[in-house]
Amino acid sequence: MQSDITVLELNRSVKSVLLAEFPDPLWIRGIVSGLRRVSGRGHSYFQLADPSSPGEQPDAVVDCALFAGDRSRISIETGRQGKLFQLSDNTEVRILVSVNFYDRSGRFQLIVKGFDSQFAGDTAAVNLQRLVAGLSKEGVLAENGTLPFPLVPLRIGLVTSKGSAAETDFLKTLDESGYPFWVFAAYASMQGSSTSESVCAAFNRLVTNPAAPDVVVLTRGGGSATDLAWFNDERIARTIAQLPWPVVAAIGHEIDTTLPDYAAHTRAKTPTHAASILVDAVARFDDAVSVLKHSLVSSVSPRIRMESMRISNLVSSLTVHLTTLPSRKSDELHKLASRLSISVTEKLHNLSVQITEAEKQVEMRDPVKMMKLGWAVVRNTDGLPLHSAKEVEENQTIRISMNSGSLTAVVKEIADD
Repeated sequence: MQSDITVLELNRSVKSVLLAEFPDPLWIRGIVSGLRRVSGRGHSYFQLADPSSPGEQPDAVVDCALFAGDRSRISIETGRQGKLFQLSDNTEVRILVSVNFYDRSGRFQLIVKGFDSQFAGDTAAVNLQRLVAGLSKEGVLAENGTLPFPLVPLRIGLVTSKGSAAETDFLKTLDESGYPFWVFAAYASMQGSSTSESVCAAFNRLVTNPAAPDVVVLTRGGGSATDLAWFNDERIARTIAQLPWPVVAAIGHEIDTTLPDYAAHTRAKTPTHAASILVDAVARFDDAVSVLKHSLVSSVSPRIRMESMRISNLVSSLTVHLTTLPSRKSDELHKLASRLSISVTEKLHNLSVQITEAEKQVEMRDPVKMMKLGWAVVRNTDGLPLHSAKEVEENQTIRISMNSGSLTAVVKEIADD
């Protein structure tokens, strides 16, 4: 029977076997993760993992160390090739390593000795660019961007995870604006293998809902590149291309990019930024209506003031004239003054009624109230108002905005009245 050995003796035996099997440095490739640097020493530590599908655990990982001296040497060698040496999480690299085993701790580790600057791995970023190139060629990614963005996007379809921080931030920003936003939430899974199917199903629920939104927002908060990579599914992009409303994509943070960012009408940096885009659009319309209302009132007010002054001057002149007539005519003058007074009073009353009616007409021409009475605003595909039937052609698409919602129509016949 073999005698007992110490842990150190066991570890040294394992180390000798490893060094005998791998006496020289060797090239290895994998995905960098958990990258960290030791402050003040210049050393870097990370894990190298086998490539895996988004959200799945890799088949294997190994600890790696890049010491300051080796980093300096590799940076110089890479610089001579006109390249920049830089390690970052979630990128695939090919590195030269030596196998090491610390017998004191029983820790297996690879020591980085070289870097292949010419290697281009099949990373998530590369996959995304392949998807973007293919779908762009088909025209899928440009489809949603052709839809006109509504002037007053108050009815919002929201696709996000229920109770998430993204939902909270988005709704808080809308609420703080003070505008009467209406939000219909179609909740979906924002992570894992069911993300694509769940998001597409949420979009379809909005399509079948009778209360059609003006704009749809797809949003989730930040996360790892692996978590966000679930959105890089062409099914989501193709569904966005078929939606009848513009989509605002706000996935992750400003530095994150996913496929919906390319397929959507508008990309937002964060959930809060997505809400701000909608608030700003409504604020611009509100300002425009206020300016128009002020312009209408300003154009009528001078005429009203002028007529009022003219009547006042007329009454004053008549009063002075009548008081200078001979006293023998006083009875007749009193009667005449009485009749004139009644006549002037009636005229003032009639003018007051006309002024009041003019003010009502000004108020009735308020664009917001006119739309509530059934009027509508017709625009071309560029969002510009149409003033005449001569500005459109048959089979041209037009956008009709009403007090509640909007319509997209195709011109079938033009009548020149």
